[in-house]
Parts: sequence; C-alpha cells; structure tokens
Amino acid sequence: MIAMSRQTLLLITLPLLAAAALSGCGRGAAEPTPAVPAERIAQVRSIELAPRDVVDRASLPADLLPRLRATLAAEVGGAVESVRAEFGQAVAAGQLLATIDERALSQAVAEAEALVRQAGLQYERAQNLFDRKAVTKAQLLDAVTNRDVAEARLATARLALDKARVRAPWSGKIAARHVEAGSFVSPGAPLYELVDVARIKVRAPAPAADVPLLEVGREIEVTIDGFAGEVFRARIERLGAELDPRTRTLAVEAEIANPEGRLKPGLIARALIPRRQIEGALLVPLASLVDLAGSKAVWLVEGERAARRTVTLGPVIGEEVVVEGLAAGARVIVEGQHAVGEGQKVEEV
Repeated sequence: MIAMSRQTLLLITLPLLAAAALSGCGRGAAEPTPAVPAERIAQVRSIELAPRDVVDRASLPADLLPRLRATLAAEVGGAVESVRAEFGQAVAAGQLLATIDERALSQAVAEAEALVRQAGLQYERAQNLFDRKAVTKAQLLDAVTNRDVAEARLATARLALDKARVRAPWSGKIAARHVEAGSFVSPGAPLYELVDVARIKVRAPAPAADVPLLEVGREIEVTIDGFAGEVFRARIERLGAELDPRTRTLAVEAEIANPEGRLKPGLIARALIPRRQIEGALLVPLASLVDLAGSKAVWLVEGERAARRTVTLGPVIGEEVVVEGLAAGARVIVEGQHAVGEGQKVEEV
C-alpha cells in the first residue's frame, strides 16, 4: 500500500517538475529588441569662403546698333536702269549703286550746254558792241543775265543727272535692297539700306540711381549673347539730354571697334558699368541660396552636420552674390542643399 502511494506520488511529481522546468526556460529567454534605423547621410558638395576684392557693376540690358544707318532713296523719278549692289555687299564711299533714267537727263544736260555756248557767244558780241559804243549798257546787262541763267540751268541739269546716279555716301554694307532693274520709282522711294558696322553702338537705358556714375569717356565692359566667355571693352560716347519720363532712364551710348565684322546689329548685350570696389567681400553662388520665410539663407557644413544660416545679400557679381552674416572659412553647401535638414549628417562627394 505504501509502495503504491510512492509510485503514485512519483507519477504526479514528475510532470509538475517538467512543467516547471519548461516554464522556467520560457521566462529566462530575452525578448527580441527592435532594430534602430541607420541615420540618413546626405551627400553634398561645399566650397570654402575666402575674402576677395570685387567690383560692383551695374548690369544694364543693351542693344547693338550700327554706328551709321541710312536709307538711300531716289531723288528723281523714272525707270531704274541698273542695279549695281547686292544684299550684304561691302561698298566704298562714292561707289555707284544704281542709275535712274539717265537718258532723258543726259539730253537735258546736252541742251543746257548748248544754251550756255549760245549765251556765251551773245555775251561776247554784246561786249564788243558795247566797247564800240554800238549798244547800250542795258543791252549788255541783258546779255550777261542770259549767260548767267544758261549757266545756272546747266548746273541744275547736271545736278539732276547726278541725282539719277545713286552713290554710297560713306563706306559700309548693304543691309537691304528694295529695288530691281526696270522698276519705276518716284522721288523719295527707298532703294537701299546702308549700314556702317566698322564700329558698333551699344545703347542701354540707365536707371536714375546710376546716372551719377555716367560720364562721356568712361570705360565699360560689354557681354553679348552668343559670345560666351568674351568681354568687350567699350567707351561711353554719348549720354541722353534728359531721362525718359515714362521709364525714368537715361539713354547711354558706347562704341565697340568691330574691324572683322564679328558683331552684328540686333544682338542682345549687357553693359557693365562700374559702381564701386568692395574689398574683402565674401561671395556665394546664387544657386546656393535657399528661401527662408521671406529671407535668404545658405546651408553650411559644421562638424559633418548641416547648419542653416540667414544671410544679407549685397551686389550680384556675375553668377555670385556678396553676402553678409558669414565668416571667412565657412563651408557653404553648393550642391545638395535642398535635400538636407538642420543637424543632419552630411558627406562630401
């Protein structure tokens, strides 16, 4: 009986001990810890600021114009007999460009020359008679008058014939031709557009604030669309007499030598007029600026972290701008600045 009780107790105890062991094992195992996400590192490129001496320049929109431009028009009417200059052709001063109905005018010259000869002979005869007291002084004066009138008519005929021969008033290039041989033209009809591009005019409107900087003879720089990287030297030649009342700007004209004809009228340019020299300026690329609640800021690299700094803008110098609020040696992020946050770790690339 006692043996059976011990056996029964053993059967009950063993399962309990096993359950307790299993329960103890479960309590001793550590629960898994959630993984901490890795910090995102922004890849950026930065530059170190160093003081520089720069010149603040007014940048004015400008147009290129020929130094001289003229519309050559017909001074007499008639049929165009010949056209001797083509579009784009270079011509010299006095070169014959076209002729208009020379035949009738040549006949008028010949007739006037005959009348001059006749009047001259009549004057000589009257003078001889007057010397012999055969005619009165009034008759002699009539002969003088007839001679002078004939000579004046000859001069008029020759002038008309010369006007029928259209010539270049100065050396230049034919910018446009408006006539063909055989066309009938009236006085005043345009025949050619002539331009002188040996020197190019640069015309720009200067705002009132920049007027005190302007004076004839002052040297300026000019940049031109299509001539990337080239800066042309020019000199102010003329200033307007008054400001435009609508735009409050003053017309400025400078000139650029153009001996090879590279520059063409109609190109768009910018006139750069020096305002002042700034010593020890700190400049950042315009592209590095970011907007910050109505102000401007840049991102710096400080101890491998991004830090935002508000800056005050000064003059724009080309693709850069003078800033205040930064120290020399600061590293300004110029690429990747729109993908960083305050205190974010950054990596130079």
